[in-house]
Amino acid sequence: MNIDNINKICIVGWGRSGYSLCNLLLVLKKSAKVTELKERNKFHSALIDKLKNSGVNFEFGGHSENFIKDSQLIVLSPGVDPLNSPVITLAKNLNIPCVGEVEFASWLTKAKFIAITGTNGKTTTTFLTYRVLKENKKGVFLGGNIGIPVSSFIMNTKKNDLIVLEISSFQLETIIEFKPYLAALLNIEPNHLDRHPTFQDYFEAKMNIFRNQQKNDWAVVNKNIEGLNAIEKKIKSQIVHFSSEFENQNLSCVYRIASIFSLGKIECLKVFNNFKGIPHRLQVIKTINNVTFVNDSKSTNPSSTIWAFRNIKGPIILIAGGKDKGVDYSAIIPHLKNVKKINLFGQAAGKIEKALKEHIDTQIFSSLTEVINASFKDAGTKATVLFSPMCSSFDMFSNYMERGRKFIETVNNISANK
Repeated sequence: MNIDNINKICIVGWGRSGYSLCNLLLVLKKSAKVTELKERNKFHSALIDKLKNSGVNFEFGGHSENFIKDSQLIVLSPGVDPLNSPVITLAKNLNIPCVGEVEFASWLTKAKFIAITGTNGKTTTTFLTYRVLKENKKGVFLGGNIGIPVSSFIMNTKKNDLIVLEISSFQLETIIEFKPYLAALLNIEPNHLDRHPTFQDYFEAKMNIFRNQQKNDWAVVNKNIEGLNAIEKKIKSQIVHFSSEFENQNLSCVYRIASIFSLGKIECLKVFNNFKGIPHRLQVIKTINNVTFVNDSKSTNPSSTIWAFRNIKGPIILIAGGKDKGVDYSAIIPHLKNVKKINLFGQAAGKIEKALKEHIDTQIFSSLTEVINASFKDAGTKATVLFSPMCSSFDMFSNYMERGRKFIETVNNISANK
């Protein structure tokens, strides 16, 4: 889309994406404003004051018609639900088009996008893909759901550069013209059913990653994925399969992506062998009195926690809980062989306990600090305290990273004397 004739732009949702979008709009010499549902005291005021001094207008504590009515375009931060948010209904009534941050940023570059999605594993796969390409190609950027807004670097890209994106169903909901040169689908299982009315809605959002591709583009798809035939009917680009049956799905996918850019296993293995893991994803923090603490705050659904079970040997005390996403927590029941106890906290604690209490010992605690200390006592020796919440963080924290940092901070303050 040509934005030369669009001058007044309203950003819905303040945070990392909102801040990057404001700076981008100032560079583009556009009139920018921000409307945010939360109150101003929830945010860092110095950044807000800096942007206000640059001409950005702000509205906190709600979305009003008077504030947005003169906008020519609305750009949504990823956390804004385009189906159920009242501000979107308001914008539609005012005939103001709405797009997401990734969609908007994609209009401003001729670089090639490599977009990676899936229910689980997309952060690791995205990072490894980026590292392999970065080591062997010029002009490679990393962004998206991995925590780096595309709008923060898009003006530094040029034609034939490569932008490697982790992209979520939330970001894919608002796709209009976004067209990745390469789109990868790792897996798809029920998730985010607090936002997507049904699994089919979630599935369709994920399939948007392929929607605008053409025959000269590439689709990298897990050949073991359920419903493969239905998925491939929606794809117009060249399809390359990878397997998750005999090797790690993340590495297998990276191999296939690398091959499309004329890179082989040797180039990939150089990166894999130096990979120390992603923060907040099966991250070993420390061992105290033969109890190992593992931070898996990135786990926001049961299938991700099942993956953690498979990668940890010995007895486990699981810490879980957070904001419920409408998923079925009983999915972990067949995988509880090495789990001694599940300690719960947060909004979803009661629902998780109801689903699991007949199959394993469970207990609810009022805070993350309390549940960590109790889990240390429950662990005995030669056990692992696994923090793999199965839920989003938004009941108590702004994101999974803040939640993970709180876990790490609390563990580091634990005394060796139980």
